[in-house]
Amino acid sequence: MDMENSSTVELAKARLNDWLSQGAIAPGDKLPSERELGELLNIKRMTLRQALLFLESESRIFRKDRRGWFAALPRFNYNPNSSTSFKQAAIEQGRCPSWDYMTKECVLAAPGFIKELLQVDAASEIYKISGWGALDNHIVFYHETFISPRVAPGFIERLGENSFAEVWEQAYGTSTRTRHLAFKPTRLSGEACKVMGGNASTPAILVEKHRADAERRIVQVDIEHWRFESVDFFINL
Repeated sequence: MDMENSSTVELAKARLNDWLSQGAIAPGDKLPSERELGELLNIKRMTLRQALLFLESESRIFRKDRRGWFAALPRFNYNPNSSTSFKQAAIEQGRCPSWDYMTKECVLAAPGFIKELLQVDAASEIYKISGWGALDNHIVFYHETFISPRVAPGFIERLGENSFAEVWEQAYGTSTRTRHLAFKPTRLSGEACKVMGGNASTPAILVEKHRADAERRIVQVDIEHWRFESVDFFINL
């Protein structure tokens, strides 16, 4: 990038940032199209795109594939080690949560390491539940959860619209605790990309969570993909 173009990108970024800071574009609202923004700022499309990508990397805006750019929402403070549900945590933070389970099925195909963690034979089936969570009508995470039918027979039939914790406690008399957490920067791909309206360049955070019973036996593995700009993770020690 030459010096003149760099200066133009910084100026464009500053003006867009001012619009966001001053509330001209409210959190969650859609930005004008790139063509309209280019005309408003009197800059070339490539220069505008560089400014937008800078703001995306700073979590000021986010992109939905084929829908355009949006002003970032306030970050959700999320403790993945807490027993507090996503719904309860969101409401406590003044947010409007929504969620849904997309699939509840018994499958043979699952990553080998997950079957090993759950002590399921490679040739045996495993429960797989997928779903999404949204804040203020914007989907912020996609999850895939794996559970052994041997340990929790009939789990997917009992799940309904309940939380996993509710089913474990009410149907199986088990209270689960987080035994392992791993965080990894990534890009959206596969079903997560499709569900959250991202593309192959959309930044995300992958969370791998292992839940164990009172005997420290892993009974549930969660793989979550969160939009990079949507969340701040913390853990109370």
